[in-house]
Amino acid sequence: MYETLARIEEQLADIELANLRRTYTASRPKFLERAIAIEAIPDFWATVVDEAPAEIDQRIQPRDVPALKSLIGVDVERFEVLDAEHGEPRSVKLTFAFKANQWFHDEKIEKRFFWRMNKHGWSGLVSEPVKIHWKERDLTDSLLDMAVNLWQTEKELKPVNGQPWGSIEATDEFKDVVAKVQRTPQDAISIFGLFGFRGHLVSAEESAEALKRKQRMVDGIDEWEELDEETPPLPDTEIYPHGEEVAIAFSEDLYPGATQYFTAGKERDAKVSDEDPASETDGTGTNDNDEEEHEQRPNKKIKPSA
Repeated sequence: MYETLARIEEQLADIELANLRRTYTASRPKFLERAIAIEAIPDFWATVVDEAPAEIDQRIQPRDVPALKSLIGVDVERFEVLDAEHGEPRSVKLTFAFKANQWFHDEKIEKRFFWRMNKHGWSGLVSEPVKIHWKERDLTDSLLDMAVNLWQTEKELKPVNGQPWGSIEATDEFKDVVAKVQRTPQDAISIFGLFGFRGHLVSAEESAEALKRKQRMVDGIDEWEELDEETPPLPDTEIYPHGEEVAIAFSEDLYPGATQYFTAGKERDAKVSDEDPASETDGTGTNDNDEEEHEQRPNKKIKPSA
């Protein structure tokens, strides 16, 4: 009886995935059309991020705010979707475009998040570190560079006893990252630490095998076995434990609801301006108190309509 119910729930989940795939395929051209229209609107994405949902807003440090004011483009691509009927729609690529600024040289930063399942049944997003080419101040306090260096070292090492990460613990890069992570409070990490997020160490091969095994149980070919879907602890080297939560918030909330967030931001700015003319910006979309305002302003979240 319980096996039948579990199979039905999995089949319902498959239907939801199919709907997500079709919705993405149908809406993608319109989102690209929207991106062109947004280019003509000054400070659109900076305003949207300023109104970001709590999952993102609470991760933005005051020191991040001036850098985020240079954001001019955000894109979400479900890059493993092949067409309306094929591909994994839960994997996403976030692309952030920036105008010239004083913090980093990059005009565009991309980050891929792969949806994976491990052999025990856990599933979620994993990724690889992406380097940011800082000019002077590293907003992550070296955490991102350390994560990138560790990743590069791992790729250069040969597997030990068939375990691709087995030999890394003896390296200075590994020890340095672990020590730095232990010294850094999680709630003090820059949102740019998102680019260093890796998540659980689940290879594409392990995931494919786990999905194949689960599908055989759903189809009734193999005997049903209850999987352990509980989230395991993140590796000691994870510099940004909020990565999956933030990536999902960008892809499923802020990006599709950007117009509503922008409208809410403009309405708030107009209200503040009416109440206090001295609060007007200098014409660049920013004022001298951006960091202080972000610290003091209470969360003002909206949930975009579908």
